[in-house]
Amino acid sequence: MIELSDEILNNYIDGELDQYKLSEVREQLKNSESDRLRLAMLQRVHRELGKLESFEVSGNFTSIIMSKLQKKSKVVRKDRFFMFSISSIFFIIFLAVMGYLFIMSFNNAGGSTQNVPDINNYFSIITNVSSSVKGLMTPKNISIIGSILSFCIIITGYLFFENQRQAKRNLSKLP
Repeated sequence: MIELSDEILNNYIDGELDQYKLSEVREQLKNSESDRLRLAMLQRVHRELGKLESFEVSGNFTSIIMSKLQKKSKVVRKDRFFMFSISSIFFIIFLAVMGYLFIMSFNNAGGSTQNVPDINNYFSIITNVSSSVKGLMTPKNISIIGSILSFCIIITGYLFFENQRQAKRNLSKLP
């Protein structure tokens, strides 16, 4: 006696068994009520699947899918560049603030660089720039600058999400 798996029973239904295996399956079906019930259920499934309408894709299905994938990849690269640009701007602003704080703390600490003349030139330039920036850093101006940066962040977020939504619409419109 052999054990009839669903695979063997499906091959039996499809007529894909050789003569020896076919006779073994028929003998097993004569002797086993549970195998006959499984065969009947599989035959019913086979008939129902045969009733399903087949779906055929167009000849250019692959090219359509590939063009969608390429467009999506371009959108991803564009979004990464956008996010990198915005991050770079905020990083540069962060570095400028840190530089300003460093110079202010250096000046307040009474640091001296008289024995290194090249550094004195650099520090004098940076000190001149920082003094002009210091004039901008009044409490009123800081709140204005903070408001402008907040507004820029909100606009950037809106543009990013609008870009994402537009990209989804463009991808769904492709044939």
